[in-house]
Amino acid sequence: MAEYVIFSSSKRLFDRYFSFWILICCLPLLFLPKINLFSIAERESAGVRIDDLILLVLSVVLFWGHFILQKRLCEIERWVFILTGFSLFSYALNHLMLTFHLLHVHASIFYCLRLLEYFMFFYVGALSFQFVKLSTIIKALFLWNLGLMLLQRTELIGQFSILGYLPTASDRVTGITSFPSEAGLLLSMLFCFLIYDEEASLSRLCVLPAFLKIFIQKTYVYWLFLICVTLVIFTGSRIAILALIVAFCFRIIEDLKKASLSSWIIAFIFTSAAVAVIAIAIMHTDSVFLRSAQLLSFRNFELVEKVWDHIDLSQDPIGRENVRNVNYDTSWWIRIHKWCYALKIYYTHPESYLSGIGPGFAMAALDGGFLRILTEYGVIGCCLFWKIFSSIYHISKQLKWMILVFLINMVFFDAYLAYKPMSLLFFAAGSSYTLACFSTLRCSCPKRPNS
Repeated sequence: MAEYVIFSSSKRLFDRYFSFWILICCLPLLFLPKINLFSIAERESAGVRIDDLILLVLSVVLFWGHFILQKRLCEIERWVFILTGFSLFSYALNHLMLTFHLLHVHASIFYCLRLLEYFMFFYVGALSFQFVKLSTIIKALFLWNLGLMLLQRTELIGQFSILGYLPTASDRVTGITSFPSEAGLLLSMLFCFLIYDEEASLSRLCVLPAFLKIFIQKTYVYWLFLICVTLVIFTGSRIAILALIVAFCFRIIEDLKKASLSSWIIAFIFTSAAVAVIAIAIMHTDSVFLRSAQLLSFRNFELVEKVWDHIDLSQDPIGRENVRNVNYDTSWWIRIHKWCYALKIYYTHPESYLSGIGPGFAMAALDGGFLRILTEYGVIGCCLFWKIFSSIYHISKQLKWMILVFLINMVFFDAYLAYKPMSLLFFAAGSSYTLACFSTLRCSCPKRPNS
């Protein structure tokens, strides 16, 4: 109890009872699909949700607590607030340039505040520390998604979208998310946490025979990978498949550096099985197999020059693509039009190189997170995002790998705008950061002599 009082007085804004009720209201948001009450614009995927209202109340309470107690901000808090302020500055510059007819595209105030809204889960994670282990939440979220995705794959249930529940499931499963690419990223992040979880859920295996316990311990990562890679293939997100394989390979390499012969044999058997599972799953998933027929064609790269030279910057390219899709990879064809549109606007406005064109000008989905950050926030914004991701990266090993697969997905996906992955990332960061602070306090407190 003494330890809790010390920790509470130095790090907590609220008492245990109030924290519990905040957690009761906010923690279910991690598990519930996002459904818009109403949309904010015709061509936007975002809208106002129940989540927004709950998180708004939480933010008011938190900022009031910070102000009253004059609590010092931690590193990640400082960078998120600085980025939010810079986003508003970039938004104001955008409208100033519109006034003087130096720009023709509009930034959106909602994109300035979206990351700050997601960041509220950092505090939810911090508050959850005294009630439930982070690993328990991660396992529950993984099993919940596993069940939903299997039911969607077998067409026993439909899918959730921003517009509501759709009784008919598509070929690409989504779990609790609204988009397949978001589901693929979420699964990749859950996988990275679970394979680097020190407990690894194996402490309860003591009731099993010794040989069976050893077998499960040695093969746990492989079984988890086979499950996750199959589910990610079902989402049809090719970049998420790559990110998952990269994380798995590095984990296996790390394990085999000091492994016995039996571990090498197990690795060979399961890796061979994984290759077979991936091949079979891809061949039986049209959203991956058929879409990838022209993926490696050199014509896709020739497309870049054609689109760049002919892109019309006066209008949104979606539905108005200036180069016809003739034997191009469809997703690549769409992306190139979006990318050339955003990048050429940025390139032709040198006055925006530092501050960006403005948050949200590049459509609802640019399908390229790094490019979106550069064009919307400029060089300064890139540095601020780097500081935020770097702050999370150094909290724990699990978060290090969650960030790495997150960044891989960012190449072809606006991952930092995805609600479920970002809420999970900030939640895990808040819980892990609080655990690290608590451990530091325990180590720094002098031990009482035995009486």
